[in-house]
Amino acid sequence: MYGEAAVREFLDPWHPRASVEGGRPERVFVDPERVLDNITLALHRFDVDIDSPPAFDPDTVTVNELSVMLEDPDRAAVLVSHLVNVAVQLMAARYPEALVRFPLPDTYDLRDVDGLAIGDREHDLARTILNQRLATDADLGPDDLVERLRPLGPGGQVHLLVALCRMYRHKLLALKHHTGTC
Repeated sequence: MYGEAAVREFLDPWHPRASVEGGRPERVFVDPERVLDNITLALHRFDVDIDSPPAFDPDTVTVNELSVMLEDPDRAAVLVSHLVNVAVQLMAARYPEALVRFPLPDTYDLRDVDGLAIGDREHDLARTILNQRLATDADLGPDDLVERLRPLGPGGQVHLLVALCRMYRHKLLALKHHTGTC
């Protein structure tokens, strides 16, 4: 059934393991709070070391954990709002407010910069959500996002999350470059 070590790690509140997989049919038990904690940690690492692995690296959040989180639009909205809120809080804590609040322009296209293969809808929604959060001191709540995420399937939601992480990275690079902290 489940590996004893994996279960011990999952039950250990200080271990980053956020899921246990196994059984027949295949079952995945996920601790959503720990998934959010792992994403927060990845965003912190990104803030300190721009070359660190992205937030959805398998060592941070597994594909199965993401699948479980994205099965339900409410959980997907929690994940997206958490990611965007933490990203903006980290930037606001380190960089001048005027630079942090500056929105990504309409001409910014992640696909041109990173060669990321995502659709227009996911790209535009990611930029809109990030810009919405950049424009205010208030955190976005899941209720602010659930209806916007509903039309996206799980694949589109994954693309949206990856786009948000990469947009955060680009914004961080711009902030570091502008402030001379590269």
